[in-house]
Amino acid sequence: LFAGPGDRIILRTDAGDAMYVWRAERYRFDAQEGINCAIFRNESPHRSSELIRQADAVADHVWPGERHYTFVDPQAVRSSNPGFCFIAAGWRKCGFTKGGLLILER
Repeated sequence: LFAGPGDRIILRTDAGDAMYVWRAERYRFDAQEGINCAIFRNESPHRSSELIRQADAVADHVWPGERHYTFVDPQAVRSSNPGFCFIAAGWRKCGFTKGGLLILER
């Protein structure tokens, strides 16, 4: 249950050095709609943007036509361009939450 409630897909590399979790939550208090990238962590030699593209393909197969979205805490990442790996994978910035998290979508 580490991935939370709702329909979910948990992806990881064979070596276990990268993980991606999709959650299909139908009722959210923040009014976000679509399939949520709940967890993404990459400590592998693979490019994060390529792993995101592959995860997008899996989600598109399972939930065709759905919006993909995620939240990035700009204060919690060391990058001067938070969410860049998602942007490089074809996502776009679409706003901020009330708490200051960057919202990205595809």
